[in-house]
Amino acid sequence: MGDLLDYFSDGSRLTLCETGIPILRLNKLDACDIHFSGLKYASIEKTAKWTEVKPQDVLFTQAAEPFRAAVMPDGINEITVSSEITVLRPKPAIVPEYLAAVLSTQSMGRILKDLAYRRSATALRRLRLKDIAEIPIPLPGRDLQNKIKTAYNHAANLSQESEAELTKIIQAVYAEIDRKTENQTALSRFKINKSELKQRWDVSYCANETLRKQLIECGGALPLLQVAKPVPSTLKGIDENEEVCAVKAEHINETTLMVETFDICKLSELSPRMRQPLSPGDVLICTTGSGKQVAYLDDKIGHGDNKILGSATFTALRFVETPRYFTIAMTHPVVHAQLNSLASGAVQRFVSKKDLDALLVPTLSLVWREDFDSRVARAFERRREALTAKSEVLRLAEKYLEQELGVRREELE
Repeated sequence: MGDLLDYFSDGSRLTLCETGIPILRLNKLDACDIHFSGLKYASIEKTAKWTEVKPQDVLFTQAAEPFRAAVMPDGINEITVSSEITVLRPKPAIVPEYLAAVLSTQSMGRILKDLAYRRSATALRRLRLKDIAEIPIPLPGRDLQNKIKTAYNHAANLSQESEAELTKIIQAVYAEIDRKTENQTALSRFKINKSELKQRWDVSYCANETLRKQLIECGGALPLLQVAKPVPSTLKGIDENEEVCAVKAEHINETTLMVETFDICKLSELSPRMRQPLSPGDVLICTTGSGKQVAYLDDKIGHGDNKILGSATFTALRFVETPRYFTIAMTHPVVHAQLNSLASGAVQRFVSKKDLDALLVPTLSLVWREDFDSRVARAFERRREALTAKSEVLRLAEKYLEQELGVRREELE
């Protein structure tokens, strides 16, 4: 691939700050798709070197599986990337959209994974710039490259439109919740009497109790158990050799709030932490680590009659009604503040199911919830259209790559 590039460089390690230059990180880069909402900023004032990204550059994740790539669209003047991403600047002979598509295919993913495991002795498997330069990239005729480019641009436009639509809905939901909860936030300074201290007396827990009282007094939130039921963890009726649909953390898109894909495998191949039964309509909330991942499981996830199982990293909630509204409500800062206060653990922070029961969920009137729920449903449908279009891009690239690999095998034989 080195012969097809004018320039390639790894991203920079930069300090995040409130203002500065926008920085793209791994969670914002999908196969043939870049998410620009909610970007962080990096300070470059004291940095001697930082990687500048230009329109039509290909961004490639050299330190994450599955490996994936996407093209920086026009109209973005100043932006950089984190150190886990490599910037590729193709020569005129290769169309950027084709290069991004072929690097995101499953066939290329197997090659890259093998290359990363053979070249790296560290726990984190990553590709060095030298390895990236040696990646074999077949170069088709201009007609096929342009065909993939047309399909890529169509998918990218659909993705940007659906993301913009969802962003507007989220902002509207947040505005109504703020009005209803009177902008209650976790306090940095508060007073609590000794008689009010119960089982836990740490500062974060006491701050959460104070926040809970404020939310209850303003009437803008309800206990979680009043609006949702936890999903029971039982594998009754599933044989060990039965194929299931496995939903992992990597299948969740934090930007679109959706479970966008899944793996099909036998139950016996899954770890004990991948045994949580799920159903369409469930809302998944991360209760391990930062706790910021929330996603809705729509009816497009699944394969035939196969059961759906999820990772124990998430707690599945089954809301009585308007689950899409509550998906957005669970991402509101007032919920994050409670989860951060309820989390415990010195090494790995987590929220126990018992503590999660005490969570207060921002709620609106039924009329508002139903209106927002229907609007989110339409935004999710638009996102599915974008995913279908992206699948066509990857199918075209995969088909050509498999043909080329088949020819090479025949030549070797």
